[in-house]
Amino acid sequence: MNTLLINPGRRDYFIKYFLDLSKKFHLTLYLIDPNKNIPSFCASKKTKNFVCPKLKNKKIFKHFLRKFITKNKIKIVFPFSEYEQEILSLEREYYKKKGVEIIISNRKTIEICNNKINTYEFLRSIKINSPKLIKYKYIKKNLPMIIKKKYGSGSKFQSVIKDKNLVPKKNDKKFIYQKFYNYQEYGMDILNDLNGNFLHFSVRKKIAMRAGDTDRAIVVNPKRFENLARKISFNLKHVGNLDIDFLVSKKKIFVIDLNPRFGGGYPFTHEYGYNYIERLFNLIRKKKNNKFKKFVNKGNLFTKGITIHKH
Repeated sequence: MNTLLINPGRRDYFIKYFLDLSKKFHLTLYLIDPNKNIPSFCASKKTKNFVCPKLKNKKIFKHFLRKFITKNKIKIVFPFSEYEQEILSLEREYYKKKGVEIIISNRKTIEICNNKINTYEFLRSIKINSPKLIKYKYIKKNLPMIIKKKYGSGSKFQSVIKDKNLVPKKNDKKFIYQKFYNYQEYGMDILNDLNGNFLHFSVRKKIAMRAGDTDRAIVVNPKRFENLARKISFNLKHVGNLDIDFLVSKKKIFVIDLNPRFGGGYPFTHEYGYNYIERLFNLIRKKKNNKFKKFVNKGNLFTKGITIHKH
């Protein structure tokens, strides 16, 4: 079964996770990325790697992808960044008629998740706390604040404003301003089936971060957060994995991000023993799924390393 991963970038551990399933599902793994020097291209000699156009020109990328998928008889597509999600969500029905399964949510879900104002309003509408959005003219009265891009991921251009003198002199509409809370940050993976129905979730306490990515984490007892996971799953109806970030105080939970894809926190879920990728393949192949193992509070600390590749 020819499987395509789009924009795996530096997250080369995903290549191993898919290749581990290659015998069971008879996979041939294709990778495409605009950068020929990504670590994922060097992770294994078993993958077929191709450079694709940058996503700045959506029409060019769309036509490239259609030809590529047809020529290489791709049957399953997994996106790994936010950049291609809009295009794929609009193309989902086109590919479905061709017998190609794209693990992507619908356009409405993508717009909720990728626009932070939409995310805030969605969470508010289903009565889930999120750090309050503050208008530019009220920043100085609501310090400390966090400034972040309306669209974007990985904490790029994100910063905390604690001093009135550091408030931007002009309001840039590409950014949003939110109340900053110095609470413990957690991450969660919420797995839905191909129709947007809840299947499972896993929670991690973040211990260390690097460039907006979780570097060290502890997989924790998820019981306290089950209602949160089910509520988001039921209302968002995402397809596949949803990676969320949230803050926890003694009494409240504040959700700060929704990412409708496999994110940088998924390895902690996977290494603990929850193989969401295999579960999705079983759903596509209409194979019976066994129940996930119950949470056991033992050996739950995981860390990421750094691998050097020669190109």
